[in-house]
Amino acid sequence: MTDNITNLKNIYQTQGWVIVKNFFTKQSVNKIKKQILTKAKKSRSNDHLYFEKIGNKKKLRRIEKVSDFSKISKNMIYSKKIFSLIKKIKNKEFGLFKDKLNFKYPGGKGYLPHIDGHFLWKDKYNKQQNGWKKYSDDFINLVIPIEKTNRTNGCIYLANINDTKKLGNSFNKISKKMVLGTPNIKNKDKKKFSFTPIELNEGDICFFDWKCAHFSKNNDSTKSRMIFYATYYNKKNKKNVRNSYYLDKLTSLNDKKNKSLLFS
Repeated sequence: MTDNITNLKNIYQTQGWVIVKNFFTKQSVNKIKKQILTKAKKSRSNDHLYFEKIGNKKKLRRIEKVSDFSKISKNMIYSKKIFSLIKKIKNKEFGLFKDKLNFKYPGGKGYLPHIDGHFLWKDKYNKQQNGWKKYSDDFINLVIPIEKTNRTNGCIYLANINDTKKLGNSFNKISKKMVLGTPNIKNKDKKKFSFTPIELNEGDICFFDWKCAHFSKNNDSTKSRMIFYATYYNKKNKKNVRNSYYLDKLTSLNDKKNKSLLFS
């Protein structure tokens, strides 16, 4: 087990992301899927649920703060197993920053190449803030597929962290290279990144650093693709920032289309 952890840690430090196969059982993942779909059918648009139009139909796009929406999901995202592995990979204590479930039904849209948290925004007092850097100096993202994810149904594509270093080695340098007010990579810089499709089965997980560029394509298959995305922050200040983040996003003066909610 120690050798395996060392290997995972080395891979993560080298490329900024790592896949762990069969981390959860398929049975536990399927149990979550069943509960989510049952609850979602009974719910309407609210603080948790967001929809998109596919053709002439309104389809569920995302459940924000999914760990608040579903108790079983919360048990998985907050599991000691997750926190223990993050600590072993990062050598730091991390806490939950944000979490969501992205649906991608047939015809569902992907999202543009971007670098999480690297953008400028204005708070409710019209004061400029530095993206996620306001809350911590380090974040790690977790991908948990609730359904099999592949190139056809719109899996996530990740670039190695060294590609991002071509833009700069600090928050300020990287942010200034993004499309203004967003974490999106400018067209002229996209050629600097080489992306790998992250194809996962139920039970697999993937960790990636917040500085790793990523995107996804449309779902061109005939089946849905459900994925948990959870982000954890370095807790060096021992403060819970999750509620502050969601409140800031709600009250910020940035246009809604430019809020981080829509980019990751």
